[in-house]
Amino acid sequence: MQESEQFVAKFIDFWNDPSPQRMPEILHPDIVLTQPLAAPMRGIAAAQEEFRRIWRFLPDLRAQVDRWRGDPDLLFIEVRLHVHVRGDLIEWPNIDRFVLRDGKAIERMNYFDPLPLLSAILKRPSLWRRWWTSGAARPWRTGHRIADYGGRANTTRTTSPK
Repeated sequence: MQESEQFVAKFIDFWNDPSPQRMPEILHPDIVLTQPLAAPMRGIAAAQEEFRRIWRFLPDLRAQVDRWRGDPDLLFIEVRLHVHVRGDLIEWPNIDRFVLRDGKAIERMNYFDPLPLLSAILKRPSLWRRWWTSGAARPWRTGHRIADYGGRANTTRTTSPK
């Protein structure tokens, strides 16, 4: 089994029973994660803290892998995230782009349209307090830079722009 296939198998297993404590099974200690509605997360501790917030807000959040393509270095996984909110199933498609090192993700860029999720939250005032107290998904404080979207999330600028 190729390294990418092994990673996908671990990724599927993780999302069957996700928790911050299990994140080191699939994420490198120096991971950089970038996704809509969240500040870039650098390092496993930052990733675990943000996902604690997310699961505090959406405790039954799960992912279903639809398909994937990649090689030992670069991997794309298409997933559907889903969660139950007041009896309704909310589902939205995602694409994760992973850079792998030693069988774990060192970089993850997530692409999804956050509008279905934000719309579901706004339509349910009973969720507002749980969302606010969770600390998750604060689009106004993401801290994203252009480099975060160019596949260079692990690099830092050493010179000032001219």
